Amino acid sequence: MNRFDKLREQHQNAVEEFKVNTSAIANEAGRVAVISRDSEQIINDIDKQFEKVTKLTKTDIVFLFIAVGLQCCRQYLLPNDFNRITDKEGDKKVKSVLEKTIKGDKKKKKEIIEILTQSVPYDATKRSDGFKELFGDLSTGLSGATHRYRTLGHDPVLGWFFGTANILTDSLTKYNFIETYSIVNMKIDGPYISDTIPGGQIIPTVSMISDFFTIAEEDTKLLFTAIARQAIHFGSDYFTKQGLPIPFIPTTSNDFSKFLTTRCNIDTRAVLRSAATAILINKIIEYIHSLFYNADKDYSYDVYKIRTNKIISYSNLIASTSNVLYVAISASLGNEEAFKKLDVGGIIVTIHRLITDMKFRNEIKKEFLEKEFYKKVMGDGNLMEEYK
Repeated sequence: MNRFDKLREQHQNAVEEFKVNTSAIANEAGRVAVISRDSEQIINDIDKQFEKVTKLTKTDIVFLFIAVGLQCCRQYLLPNDFNRITDKEGDKKVKSVLEKTIKGDKKKKKEIIEILTQSVPYDATKRSDGFKELFGDLSTGLSGATHRYRTLGHDPVLGWFFGTANILTDSLTKYNFIETYSIVNMKIDGPYISDTIPGGQIIPTVSMISDFFTIAEEDTKLLFTAIARQAIHFGSDYFTKQGLPIPFIPTTSNDFSKFLTTRCNIDTRAVLRSAATAILINKIIEYIHSLFYNADKDYSYDVYKIRTNKIISYSNLIASTSNVLYVAISASLGNEEAFKKLDVGGIIVTIHRLITDMKFRNEIKKEFLEKEFYKKVMGDGNLMEEYK
């Protein structure tokens, strides 16, 4: 073969390669054009595929019924008034522990011992003789049945400040933030008056707070002792029949707080307990269901987790809906005890799950659509036949 033949052969090979490349480019351009033309149909098909892989299976349905059964059992085995103690029983348990603690330490200052052993001032409900002489029959609105939701010292959040301040200043602050009374021998003696700032007689709560900061600055041990006493009192009230009101509700709607506390036994403990047990059941179902994941059959673990979340969300929704319907129907038929069955903590968990699970589902669906659409765009060229 001479030099000319070699050049001709190279030229022919280059032409053939050019034709092949041109054909491939043309085919790819056509395929991309088809994708562009039918992009909406492609996305709809991918969306259907996503719904298919996240659809509950027979095994998932079994898990769903088990979860619903557990949530319903939790609601009716642990009502809001379950395992309550009286106020006196709570105080007795606290005093027993404090007496044992203080008995072995004779070096404690008298003020510290008094703070730890005496009743908290915001538990006072009776008026002193001096109060009656000055204000006659004027009522403070406080009694053994109302003081829990009408004093800031009993608020599970605000009480850490106002309750501690009341303990150090021998005072009581009501839910409206304005009324603060001096407490003498566990009796309401009149509006709080401070000798340290002018105008104390006009704004009792401001005067009390000013005195609180002064005392706390002068003796930090008393401050920490008062905080400890506040924590102890929370602990004793937490398990009692009246319990502790739900944070902030007494200050925003005292009548509603009264309804929750007296009619429904819905307090901080009831809400936290029902929410905690609902979450525990959800976690158990989530863990056991995750053991059934099959990498060969299931698209991916994130997609599989959507099915897990569906089981939990659906079971929570069914249980909460049935609880609300039961309470509503029972109450309408005259059952005054029905509201004590209202599962507020579980309802809160249900709402939270619906929101967070929907957010997770949307994120995974977005990734799924992007991934599958990318596969279509970078596919093997069969789309033209598939979508003609």
